[in-house]
Amino acid sequence: MTPQRQVARHRIWHGIPALVMISILAYFCFLEQLLISDMGLHALAISLPFSSVLGLLSSLIASTMVSKVYIWAYASFQFAVVILFAHIFYNVLNVDAVLAVLLSSFTAFGIAISTNSLLVECLRWRARRNHRLGLQQRNAEQQQATANSETQHGQHDQQQEVESQIENSDTLLHG
Repeated sequence: MTPQRQVARHRIWHGIPALVMISILAYFCFLEQLLISDMGLHALAISLPFSSVLGLLSSLIASTMVSKVYIWAYASFQFAVVILFAHIFYNVLNVDAVLAVLLSSFTAFGIAISTNSLLVECLRWRARRNHRLGLQQRNAEQQQATANSETQHGQHDQQQEVESQIENSDTLLHG
């Protein structure tokens, strides 16, 4: 492995611990705020392990699913979807706290992964289509150039025939 690849790989993994820590803190604060009003101090007992697992899992998914440029955007999207579904399951549908957190995390991670996969496939399809259109355009230009050169050759041949006929008629007249 070249030194540049080793440095690039180190840089990628250098940002992952920060993402894990920030994700764990964000999930902890969110879960604590969501559950504290109904559960009191028991919210701490639920929030701490779930935030650790969710933060680690979301960071691992983000680091493996997207390129390093989009890791933070993907993790933020994932977090926003988890928040949305946790509120829906816990406050709107009145699902038990543990079940609401589990359902919201599975749903949100599934949506984030599916959205990413769909986006990647759309971008690949677009790139293939643009490549195919470029090839077709180049082929059309080459065919046009070939047709133009054949037309010019045909015109040149016709011109030579006319000139030779004129020469033949001149020699007959003068001959």
